[in-house]
Amino acid sequence: MTSRSGAAAVARPAGRALVRRMSPTAAPADEVELVLDARPAFDFLVSLMMDTEPELLPDDAAWLADARGSLSEAVRRDVSRAFENDETGAGLGLGLVELVMADPSVRTSSDVVALANRIGIEDLVGHLCETGAIEDPEDLARAALAGDATARERLTSAAGDWTRPTVARALDDPEGELRAMRRALRAWHETFMAVESRVAAMAERDVDLRRHEAATLPLVEFVEKATGGVRWTREPGVRRLAMVPSYFARPYNYLFGDHASRVICYPLGDAALDGDTSALPSATVRLFKALGDESRLRILRLLADGDLYLTEIAERMSLSKPTVKHHMVLLRAAGLVAVTETGGLTYYSLRRDRLADASGDLQRLVGA
Repeated sequence: MTSRSGAAAVARPAGRALVRRMSPTAAPADEVELVLDARPAFDFLVSLMMDTEPELLPDDAAWLADARGSLSEAVRRDVSRAFENDETGAGLGLGLVELVMADPSVRTSSDVVALANRIGIEDLVGHLCETGAIEDPEDLARAALAGDATARERLTSAAGDWTRPTVARALDDPEGELRAMRRALRAWHETFMAVESRVAAMAERDVDLRRHEAATLPLVEFVEKATGGVRWTREPGVRRLAMVPSYFARPYNYLFGDHASRVICYPLGDAALDGDTSALPSATVRLFKALGDESRLRILRLLADGDLYLTEIAERMSLSKPTVKHHMVLLRAAGLVAVTETGGLTYYSLRRDRLADASGDLQRLVGA
């Protein structure tokens, strides 16, 4: 993992704060641009991709349940086809995230709908396949759509395991995939507008609260703090990292990217929320829920001796990998462990600073 330090603030368009960082020993070509981006367009997309129940304020949780229930069966199928991720792969809408990142004028859910209406399947496939293994993926997509079998093979080979089925479906039925995505976006946009302005205001507040840390902390440390435990390791060729506060991601993180950039939609912090300031902080509730389980306490004790892979934890605990993964998700959401993905492997580390904060959280909670 490379540690980076040093920052200089630059121009900040509405909804975005840019910070440039570079390793003190790196050549200029190794500079990484950190972007704090509060555009609600991202949360609009994340709210369509959710595979868990987000941690929302009570009124918003009720709104979400009603909004989902109001969708017709046909629209729910479109949402599932275009945005949900399962064993058959990612949805085509995944490609929209990088297109939004590349165009600062796409700020709102209305802008996302307009963007989806003017792009072609080759634009989306291109962003699903831009892994650095191929050049001009959009041109390859056009050739594949015209029947070029070699172009199709190159595209599907360049896609990852998660996006390869999506690319194949898009090339087999481009109009059907586009129609499903556009219908889902239009229908959800009509519903999302009811909360969009508040979501945008909370995201702006979160960015304002984090701006000083973004400008002063080493990049890896800032990312870990904002995400509550994701240790970002830069991959070759990555020049930009966008950090996006997301209300609908809470308490998890959504990671996107292509060969040159990464987007992390991190859980919007408690301090940026609207609502009753006397309510119990959700981060504190998550912390003590995570600690209230014998298996998770045993996992923390194992990690106190050093970093471990998921398989190692499962073997030492005599538990199945899915069970351990469930525990690790809860421990990560509570900020008690850090997760690092590098070289196709994932390992976990104990966040000792968060453990040290636990007693202070309890004292602040009860006013002691």
